[in-house]
Amino acid sequence: MINREPRAQARRAGATLAAVALAACGLAACSSSGAPAAGGTQGRPGALQEILTAPKGLRAATEPQPNGTLWALAGSSASQALFEFNLSSSQRPVGVRPVSATAQSVAESLSGVIGLALGTGRSGALELLDGTTGTPSSVIPIGAPARQVVVGSDGSTFYVLDGTATSSSVTIIDSQDGRILGTVPVPLDTTSVVPDVQETTIYALQPNGVVSQIALADGQVETSFQTGGEAKSIALSPDGGTLYVLKGPMTEPNVAVVDVATQSVSKVLPAPANCLQILVSANGDQLYQMVGTAGYGNIQVFAS
Repeated sequence: MINREPRAQARRAGATLAAVALAACGLAACSSSGAPAAGGTQGRPGALQEILTAPKGLRAATEPQPNGTLWALAGSSASQALFEFNLSSSQRPVGVRPVSATAQSVAESLSGVIGLALGTGRSGALELLDGTTGTPSSVIPIGAPARQVVVGSDGSTFYVLDGTATSSSVTIIDSQDGRILGTVPVPLDTTSVVPDVQETTIYALQPNGVVSQIALADGQVETSFQTGGEAKSIALSPDGGTLYVLKGPMTEPNVAVVDVATQSVSKVLPAPANCLQILVSANGDQLYQMVGTAGYGNIQVFAS
């Protein structure tokens, strides 16, 4: 349930950033799969439109911003970095910012604040950075190691999935002042979350494909439904009417398109091998699918 008591003032970022992150995740590590796909202008759902070159070891990325920028988190357990892309003018990163090796996920608000979820074996935090420069501004400690961070439609509220071996929850943070607004319990094995458009509930995805819709006001489960097994990542269309669920084995994944009103899978779209995360464009017309291994990485754009 939500605890509205404010937490202590966000402390300044103090993590030491390894200088080797730049070398380990540099532009030379990008895969060569950077050309637009043939027939990529097709608007048919599931049609591959473009493949963007990305660093190897890609872990997560932010939703594309209205100005055409996107930040991607990539690296190894020893060092990581944020890579800035300008989707309107370049296939390759236009900027690199080393970050903590404990970074697990990244999101960017419409107000231009980057949220970086940090998690070790024992502790967690949300680090806030400037969306233009990638410069750290503050770190908000949370009660457990962070696994994922997403941003709400209001453009300023971050939702951090965090947990231990015995409990999992979502910590709600106001990026404007660093306050923790509350926490909401979620199923123990929750792998990905996304808030609804009104930000009154949150969808929690479990590896078995079950999605639970949980009220933010009291932490009660309003409904649960099945989307298919081996689920990894969940995203919501801008109008709130469609959920996209990345599922299946790493070698043959796919995306279940779920009608929120009927809580049923309406169709299944393709996904590339080694896909880790799915994101929806601001207009809802495209799915950005993050592909990452130790040897290569790319961002594939599909019509939704």
